[in-house]
Amino acid sequence: MKIQKFFGMIAALTLAVNCFGASRGEVEVPRTVQKDIYKYYIIEESKKTTLFNVTLKRLSYDTTLYIKVEVNCPSRVIRELGNSIKSAKAISTDTPKPWVKPVIGSIQSDIITYVCR
Repeated sequence: MKIQKFFGMIAALTLAVNCFGASRGEVEVPRTVQKDIYKYYIIEESKKTTLFNVTLKRLSYDTTLYIKVEVNCPSRVIRELGNSIKSAKAISTDTPKPWVKPVIGSIQSDIITYVCR
């Protein structure tokens, strides 16, 4: 009887993880503000000296957006390199946006806090 409950709980947990989009290698960015309807997952991360290149997946109830950002940890600034609704590989980084110092509580601030830990 206990084994059946255990496997039932494992099955429910597996289903919940699959429903919310977190798959292997994806780490949810912890949020400081809980009102945001989006969930952000880091799907790739690389570092060059003090700069991190991060690929994110943003999920809402009906859309998925892939975003590439660059984070400068010592300066605590971030810029978007590009985004795509198709896939992470489809992101064009030809026209990066300017560097910004994010507002505390924004997703950009939460990304910097998580990446620069």
